Amino acid sequence: MSERALRRTTFSGRLLRFREEEEEINRKTAIVKGSIYMALDIIIVLAISCSLFLWFTGSGINPYERSMPCGDMTIQQPFKENTVGLKHLLVVTLGSPFLIVALVEGILHYKSKGSNRLAKFFSATTITYLKYLLMYAACTFAMEFLKCYVGRLRPHFVSVCKPDWSKVDCSDKESFIDPSELVCTNPNPRKIRTARTSFPSGHTAAAFHVFLFVFIYLRRMATYTGIKEIITVRNILVPLYGVWTLVCAVTRVTDNWHFPTDVLGGVILAIIFIVPAFNNSWTSSEMIYRTRKIQPGEDTEKSD
Repeated sequence: MSERALRRTTFSGRLLRFREEEEEINRKTAIVKGSIYMALDIIIVLAISCSLFLWFTGSGINPYERSMPCGDMTIQQPFKENTVGLKHLLVVTLGSPFLIVALVEGILHYKSKGSNRLAKFFSATTITYLKYLLMYAACTFAMEFLKCYVGRLRPHFVSVCKPDWSKVDCSDKESFIDPSELVCTNPNPRKIRTARTSFPSGHTAAAFHVFLFVFIYLRRMATYTGIKEIITVRNILVPLYGVWTLVCAVTRVTDNWHFPTDVLGGVILAIIFIVPAFNNSWTSSEMIYRTRKIQPGEDTEKSD
C-alpha cells in the first residue's frame, strides 16, 4: 500500500490535511488527537496482522513433511537455544523502527516551518511506520508460506524429533524414512512442526528487513534534509543495525537453526519486500517536505 493510500484510509492521515492558510490548532488538541489516531492505526494493523498470522500458522497451513534421510548428518546437529531470541527479535524489528521514525520526524518537524507541525508530526510518523508494518507483515506471510511449502528439515531436526529408533530401520544410510513411519517421541508437536520449516530463515528476513528500512530511511532523510541531528542519528544507527543484523544472520547457522542457504533466502526475501516498497520514498528534499506539508527551516542544508 502506498503512502498516499495510507493517508486517505487511516485516522492519522486526517492530520496531514491541514493547509498553510488554516488556523493553528491548539497544541493540546494536536497532542491528544495525534496520540489517539496513532494508537488506533497501529493497534488495528497489528491486531489484524497478528490474527491472520496465528490462523495461518495454526489451521491455515501445515508444513510439507519430507522423508528423513538416514545418513544425513547435517540434520543431526545438537539443539541450541537462540542467541537472538524471538522477543529480542520482535523488539528490534517491530519496536525500534517506530522509535527511530518518531525521533527523526520529530527533529525534522521541529527544524521546519509551517502551520500545525505538531499534528503533522504525528501523521507523518504513523504513516511511515504503518507502511513498514504492512511490508513486515507481507514478508512474514511470504516467509511462512515458503517454510511450509519447502518443508526443509532443520539442522537440529533429529535432536528435536527424538525418533523412536525401535520402530524404524536406518541400517542403510542411503535410505529414507517416510513421514508416516517416523515416530517422534518429543511430546511438543509445535517444536516438531518448527523443526520442519528451515527455509528460509525468518530471523534473517526480519533482521535484514529492519536494517534495509533503517538504511534507506535514515540515509535519504539525512542526505536530503541536511539536518545535522538527523545526520548524527544516521551515522550512529546504520552501523549499529548493520552489526546486529550480521550477528543475527551468522548465529542462525552457528546455533544449528538454519543452513547458510536458508539465511541467504531470508536476505533475498527481505530485499524483495523492502526495496520496491521504499525505492521511491524520500528521494528528494522537495518530496520530503511537500508530502508533510511543511517547509525547510533556515538552518538546514540541501545535502549532506
